Amino acid sequence: MQRHEMIDAMRGLGLKGLAGAFDEAVTTGVQRQRTAMEILTDLLRAEAAHRHAASIRYRMSAAKLPVVKDIDAFVFDGTPINEGLVRSLHS
Repeated sequence: MQRHEMIDAMRGLGLKGLAGAFDEAVTTGVQRQRTAMEILTDLLRAEAAHRHAASIRYRMSAAKLPVVKDIDAFVFDGTPINEGLVRSLHS
């Protein structure tokens, strides 16, 4: 099986972290004369890290936290907020 076929198969199976880390893990593993088991371990760790990060991203978006805004993006027009006071307190 060719490299691109392997990466396509990994992506098709939903192993995006493994596919993304494949080239680096294999290249580094061969250069360091690591065993196939060690290279597979590195790939599995990369997949686990990818899934953990994706899980956190999903939970953060599901939490619907307010978007962080800075004072320059705040619109004072039409609000009872004293813009001069807020800006002086900010500085």
